[in-house]
Amino acid sequence: MKILPYLFVFPYLVAPEQSSVYEYNPSNFKFQIEEMDGNFIMFYAPWCRHCTEFYPIWSELAELVNTKDSKFAIAQVDCTVHAKLCHENEITGYPTLFYFHKNTFTPVEYKGTRDLPSLTLFLSEAFSVKTEGKQSKQPNEVKTYSGMSYLNDLNIEKFVSKGQHFIMFFVPWCRASQRMAPIWADLAVHYAHNNYIKIGKVNCMDNEITCKNFEVKQYPYLLWIVNGKIMGASNGENLDDLKAFVEKMLLSENHDPEKFLRKKKALPVARISEETFETFLQNDLVFINYFAPWCAHCMQLSPLWIKLGEKFQNETRVLIADVDCVQSKPICETEKINGLPTLILYRHKKIVSVEHGGRPLDSLIGLITEHLQDSASTDPEDKTNEDIFLSKAKDEL
Repeated sequence: MKILPYLFVFPYLVAPEQSSVYEYNPSNFKFQIEEMDGNFIMFYAPWCRHCTEFYPIWSELAELVNTKDSKFAIAQVDCTVHAKLCHENEITGYPTLFYFHKNTFTPVEYKGTRDLPSLTLFLSEAFSVKTEGKQSKQPNEVKTYSGMSYLNDLNIEKFVSKGQHFIMFFVPWCRASQRMAPIWADLAVHYAHNNYIKIGKVNCMDNEITCKNFEVKQYPYLLWIVNGKIMGASNGENLDDLKAFVEKMLLSENHDPEKFLRKKKALPVARISEETFETFLQNDLVFINYFAPWCAHCMQLSPLWIKLGEKFQNETRVLIADVDCVQSKPICETEKINGLPTLILYRHKKIVSVEHGGRPLDSLIGLITEHLQDSASTDPEDKTNEDIFLSKAKDEL
């Protein structure tokens, strides 16, 4: 056992050797519940196999939360040593996970999946209770300083509804969010005078509704949003990675067929809408990914689809595109899309391949190459002349 360096703030706070998890006992338990804004506590027994298997995840959660200035704590109580304390909290099985709000000795029991994403999501929801009532004090207008737009539940919908945005969803207690904060600030300064992109951030502890709507389950979560639609997510960890992602995603001409269908396409993937569907479909080969922003499998497919677009970006006969079935529902209904994602390959406006779900990149490239060769061996002009001849013969008859 060792005394934490900030023991002068919480005199009873101790942690085991080489562990980020705080150890609670009868002498510090009540103090911690009264002093900390929130305590997430595991009641366990050393002989419990499930406890032992779960401990690495619990420790990892503690590393995220138990920072120097945090007013929340990840802790544990050894019920073989402190049996009376566990009995007072009605512990009947191991491990039992209780969340205690400040000054509240009636805990909320966690009964979800014991994995890190589920635990962090539960904590975000639990932490948000502390900030209830703040929403009324939040500004409707978006405040922007040094290129950074500060967003909340009241102003984000209107803000992202038009234009291109790169938004960071974060929580202050998360170490990864803390590491990203200065990098994100530098990114905002870098693009402060760029008229085509806005950098922003959302504190998920204060804006639970927004983060639920965007299905934020990890922190920080970096989303690329265009005209209110999620177009991608970044896993960049440094400034250069984030700049490269911005330059790749920055839209200029991918919504305009005339500008997009140049010798070198503006972007790897074209976004098709009801107004441009027929125009884009005039290409020899058009491979369309029908997706929805809420679809997890669609989001997983997105990076692969961009790579496929990059592979054929200089091939004028091939167009890699996508259709948002939320924003362009009539197209998806017309094309009878009944599962997401659905990948449809069109050749001369006719469907030649339908795939439900994803396929390896090499397989998709092979599929396009195969139909490119078939297209080259069949001259559309000869086919047109044949159609004219048959039409005339029919008229004569």
